[in-house]
Amino acid sequence: MNFVRKNIGLVVGGSIALVLVVIASTLLVRFRGGYVRVQRELDSNLNQLERLQQRDPFPSDENVVRVSESLSTLQNYLDDTLQVLTTGQLEGLDMERAQFPPAIELTARQLRAMAREADIEVPTDLVFGFQRYAAGNLPVQEHVPRLVTQLRTIEALVGVLFRAQIRELLDVEREVFDVEQTQVRTREEGMRRGMFEEDVVEPTTRVRPRGVEGLYTQERYTLRFVADDHAVRDVLNRLAVHPGLVVVRSLELRNEMARDGAGAARRLADRLERREVRRAEPTATERARREETERDAQPLLHEDRVVAGRERVHVIMMVDVYRFEQGEEEPE
Repeated sequence: MNFVRKNIGLVVGGSIALVLVVIASTLLVRFRGGYVRVQRELDSNLNQLERLQQRDPFPSDENVVRVSESLSTLQNYLDDTLQVLTTGQLEGLDMERAQFPPAIELTARQLRAMAREADIEVPTDLVFGFQRYAAGNLPVQEHVPRLVTQLRTIEALVGVLFRAQIRELLDVEREVFDVEQTQVRTREEGMRRGMFEEDVVEPTTRVRPRGVEGLYTQERYTLRFVADDHAVRDVLNRLAVHPGLVVVRSLELRNEMARDGAGAARRLADRLERREVRRAEPTATERARREETERDAQPLLHEDRVVAGRERVHVIMMVDVYRFEQGEEEPE
């Protein structure tokens, strides 16, 4: 007893150490079981990996053939789709830059002749935004392919409007991408009279139109014209069946409220009012005729019943024209 009292610190420390040893032994036994299990799984996975590495490399010949067939099917589908989309679309022409101004004049003459035959009013300066080139300035050769495509597209769009029998063509706007060359007369001494030097401004937009490289391009045009309601519907129907892909992005219609600033309803009221004025002070003969007419009264004529739909409409139509490209076949 005295020993315990004298060595109470040793007894307490030994008891704590004994408890810790028991706890550590228990945890060791438990963790050892988990370690054995993880080691067994690791050995199994390593063996499986070794077996996989000893097999023939992936992919197999069967998978290669199947993927090749799928790729060929998809490529054929893409080619067929592009073939359908490119059928009938306008293609650019190889042209020297000196040939472009005469091409503008030729297109303008053809469209003016078509307008005369259809009795359609057109602007006197029908050059579609190519004013500088129509005046004789030459475009940059790099811009010529897209300029030619724009000219042919505008010719096709205006042809649709003329065939739909619009009343008047006001304007056609294109995407201005080209750097118009400005001729500046040199004032240096020794230069002979009439010589020019070209001052080329840096382009603000890219030469290539928007779209996906090698797949399609997209260009926007704005058509301003005056037409009847039925002609506007005819224009939309013709664009829907056009060989090229033309998408109407926006359509603004403004009724000019017809002749002399009066609408159809106002004109009908004026006609009826004039009838009443004529009937205000009838003679004896007119009174007898009116009584006979009233007995056999007839309804208003169809012309008098129409109160709207025959006014001319000012149209601002914005369209996107898509051109699809077929890439060159790559060698196998």
